[in-house]
Amino acid sequence: MMTAGVAAAEVTFSGTANFGYNDTDHTNGASVGAAFSDMDLNIAFSKELNNGYTAAASVELDYADTNQGNDISASDALISLTNADSGIHYGDTKHGAQNAWSAVGSMDNDTFRAADGEMVTRADMTFDGAKIGISLGDDTNLANPTNATPAVPGNEKDYISLGITGTAGAFSYALAHQNANTAWLDNDDNSAASQQATTGVRVSTTWGGATVALGHAKNDNGGSTGVEVSYPMGAFTTTASYVAEGATGAKANWDVKVAYAEGAVGVTVATDESDDWNVDVSYDMGNGMNLFVGADDGGKDTYAGVSYDLGGGASLLASYADDSDNDDSDDEVGAKDYKEGMTFQLSFAF
Repeated sequence: MMTAGVAAAEVTFSGTANFGYNDTDHTNGASVGAAFSDMDLNIAFSKELNNGYTAAASVELDYADTNQGNDISASDALISLTNADSGIHYGDTKHGAQNAWSAVGSMDNDTFRAADGEMVTRADMTFDGAKIGISLGDDTNLANPTNATPAVPGNEKDYISLGITGTAGAFSYALAHQNANTAWLDNDDNSAASQQATTGVRVSTTWGGATVALGHAKNDNGGSTGVEVSYPMGAFTTTASYVAEGATGAKANWDVKVAYAEGAVGVTVATDESDDWNVDVSYDMGNGMNLFVGADDGGKDTYAGVSYDLGGGASLLASYADDSDNDDSDDEVGAKDYKEGMTFQLSFAF
């Protein structure tokens, strides 16, 4: 990381670079060996103003093999003006509801609009101990297909999204609401459910050493009412949840996860009401070497990898991952997001 400063102004540069070889096409599992690389440069600006506010801006510049000879892509652009109690953010930042909400178990009806690449304006303020966020989104990456009915707008507005978080005595709470969004979906990891008017309320507290949360979320498809309990006991932490679904014909969702962390060993075992389960194991071998093995998606995905810390921000990875039904279309298998097939990768952090 490099830093340059003038008075109260600060500019920082950081980045990563990866180079490696992978032998599998993750879209179909075919054996196709190829080298790959990617780099990113993060630039952040900030300056303390005389009135207690801080002005800041940041952006990430991304390079991959396909960028060679072409424009480098920019992402995560964000401008903000904040102080200890309030602020305004414009760019790649979370919607108000998304920023406040945390699901209680596996809820079917809490799909708040997710901001991922779209331009969002969010204002935050603190009032009587509660943090309030209100946002409006702007989809700038919508295509405009020929003869679409209705015509796809080049610039589409999302309606208001609201989030409130705070504490009252021993309880923490969250309220989230979004109005119905416009008719067209963007390319930013949203589904049709994210366009619906949605409201959620969540309350949590610590009781007898356990963290207990209750929550209810509702949209046009129905309501989800959940309870979740997380209890640490020595090296073990057990988390269990149950969600009753109000939609016609919908089944209840339940999840159980047990995590173990002691010394060099970490183990996580999880399952739910379906046939899905996963086991993820990590082991610190010492001298900068770490081993990771696991089975996810009901055993359909398996992986193993060894990483070695070379020092100075450099690391070496050797991994093997098998996505038996090729459903990880983003080539991220298991808890460590390994590429499918055999991979050797050298990484640098600056």
